[in-house]
Amino acid sequence: MSQSIEQDVRVLMDREEIKELTARYCWHVMRGEGAKIVDLFTDDASFDNSANAGSIANGRAELLNFYEGIRPLQAIPFIHNHIIAVNGDEASGTCAIEGRFTRKEESLTGAGYYEDKYRRVHGKWRFAARKLFLHHMVPLKDGWASAHRVKTAP
Repeated sequence: MSQSIEQDVRVLMDREEIKELTARYCWHVMRGEGAKIVDLFTDDASFDNSANAGSIANGRAELLNFYEGIRPLQAIPFIHNHIIAVNGDEASGTCAIEGRFTRKEESLTGAGYYEDKYRRVHGKWRFAARKLFLHHMVPLKDGWASAHRVKTAP
């Protein structure tokens, strides 16, 4: 090992705190709690949905507007498969998302991943940037095979 035991433990604790940050994000999204979602971000954070024909929200006011604006879409997101690199008070990572959604009385299913940047602010990990990449978001009755955009090995 190139670090001390204390440094290794700190990195492990940081990774766990970041995983809990993403879990809290899902919880607040599911409950439609826009202000609580935004509290998980740094003041200068961004959310980038441009890879899915969406927009980019920069800063707390735009983030709040974005998260309050998605409420017609009811979401139950599930985050897993974290890969996190910690470097002091900065970190980066990816995590997978699967979700069950309801929009206009229609059931949807979706899957994709986030590319994240994290920053420790006043001793707590926050999102500095999130970028969402969806593999699919389709009506449950249609399935996702034809909408799947990720190339798979033969």
